Amino acid sequence: MSKIEEALKKAKQSRGDNVSPIRTVDGSSGMKSNLRELALAISNKGVRSGIEDRRSSAKEIALMDDDLVYDSKELSELKVIYSDMADNKVANTYRDLRTKLLNHSQGRNFVVMVTSCMFGQVSSSVTLNLSAAFSFDQSKTSLLIDCDLNNPKLDKLLGLDTNIGLTDYLENEEVSIDSILHKTGIKRLRMIPAGSSRETVAEYFTSQRMKEMMIDLISRYSDRFIFVDSAPIPESADTRILVELCDFVILVVPYGRVTKNKIKEAADAIGSDKLIGVVFADVPKVPKFNFSWFD
Repeated sequence: MSKIEEALKKAKQSRGDNVSPIRTVDGSSGMKSNLRELALAISNKGVRSGIEDRRSSAKEIALMDDDLVYDSKELSELKVIYSDMADNKVANTYRDLRTKLLNHSQGRNFVVMVTSCMFGQVSSSVTLNLSAAFSFDQSKTSLLIDCDLNNPKLDKLLGLDTNIGLTDYLENEEVSIDSILHKTGIKRLRMIPAGSSRETVAEYFTSQRMKEMMIDLISRYSDRFIFVDSAPIPESADTRILVELCDFVILVVPYGRVTKNKIKEAADAIGSDKLIGVVFADVPKVPKFNFSWFD
C-alpha cells in the first residue's frame, strides 16, 4: 500500500467516510485520485480548517518576495492585463471569468487547465491573463505551469529566460519544486516553465512524481490557484492525460475558424465533468459608425 493510500485510509477512519474506488490517471481502478482529496488526506486534516488556514496563507502570500516587477508600460508591451489599465474592458472580462471560477469552486483553490480545440491555436495568452487576474487580489497567489512540452510559450510571453523547469524536476529527484518556481515580474504570480527535456511526454504526466508535485503545489497555500497551459486537445493524447490531474478545464475556441463538430469533438475529449466553459479568442471588434443628418 502506497503512502497516499495509507493517508486516505487514515482520513477515512477519522471521518467515517466511504472512499469509493474510481478510475485513476492510468485507467486502473483504485483509491480516489482527486488531487484535493489526496492533499487533504496527506495533511491528515480530513477537512479544511477554513478561516484560520486562509488567514495564515494570506499572511504568507503578503510576504512573497517580488523584487523585480514589470511596470504598466512593460505589461502593455507584453500584452498582459493589470489592475489599473486605462482601457479596462479586457481586464474586466478576465475578472468576470475569475468570479465565475470562484463561484463554481465555492471559493476553494483549484487547478484549471486551459486548452484549445485547434492545432496552431495557442491558449497561452488566455492562461497567462487569467492567472494575472487572480493575482490582482493581494490575498491570492497564482501559479502557471507550462505543460505544452513540445511547444512551450509562457516564458517567451513573459520575456523570461529560464533554464530549469517541469521536465527537469520529473526526471531528477534531486531537483526540488522550489528550484523550478520562477518569478514572472508580476506580483504574486509564479511560473513553472516546460523544462529542458521533452522526449517522453506521456510518461511525464502519468508519473507518480507528477501527481505528488501537483498535490504539493495545491496544498502549500489554501489561496493558491494553479493554471495549466496545455497543447490543443484534439491532437494531443498528453493533454487528455492532464485533464485527470485538474479540477476544471477551459476550452479556447478561435472565433469563426472552427466548425461546431470540431468544438464538440474537443468538448467530448475533455468530458462534461471537467469542462467548465468556453472562451472565444480573436473576436473581431464591432466597428463604430458616426452618423450625420443631412438637411
